[in-house]
Order: sequence, then C-alpha cells, then structure tokens
Amino acid sequence: MKYKIIWSKDAGEEIIEIISWYKYNAGKNIAQNIYTKIKSQIKKLKDMPGIGKKVQILKDIGINDYRQIIQDHWIIYYKVEKENVHIISVIDGRRNLEEILYKKIIDGKIE
Repeated sequence: MKYKIIWSKDAGEEIIEIISWYKYNAGKNIAQNIYTKIKSQIKKLKDMPGIGKKVQILKDIGINDYRQIIQDHWIIYYKVEKENVHIISVIDGRRNLEEILYKKIIDGKIE
C-alpha cells in the first residue's frame, strides 16, 4: 500500500526557510541538493512509513505516535495515521530540538 504524504503548514514553511537560507548563503546548487535529499527521504515514507525511529524527547512525556528520519543535519518529524503520513516538521538538528518541539506541543501542533 502506498501512503499519502501530507505536509503541515509548519513543515512547508520550515523547508522553504531552510532551502532559502542555503540558496542565499551557499548557492542555488547546494540548496537544490539539500532539497533533493530531504524530499528523497520523505518519498521513502510512501512505501515504508515505519522506517523512522520514535522521537525519544516526545516519548519521555507520553507522546508516542511521532517518528523521525534524519538526512544529514535535518530531522524530519512525522506521524502515520491510517494511509497518511503527516510531515509535522523539518528542523535543522543543530538547533535546540527540545525547545522547538515543546513549543509545538504548547501551540497544539503536536498532540
């Protein structure tokens, strides 16, 4: 079965922000390469949504439905529901992940 990929508004904005930053600071080719790598990881979820590992930070507070896959410095957070894979967030792993995820919980973007 193929799963449908659904991007949250946040994840869409985050990927645009990441690619825009690299395009401006490192050039169009590097930005395109990063975008291709991230999209390639997400595309794998259509066939194998269970490939990601559970998000330990969230598991520690009783939220067990979220998974993550990592591509270089970027962490892709997602949740599988029925035949859909919801891309929740794409975050640069060099940032403070706990702070970002807790803010999403407080804002009701992660339940």
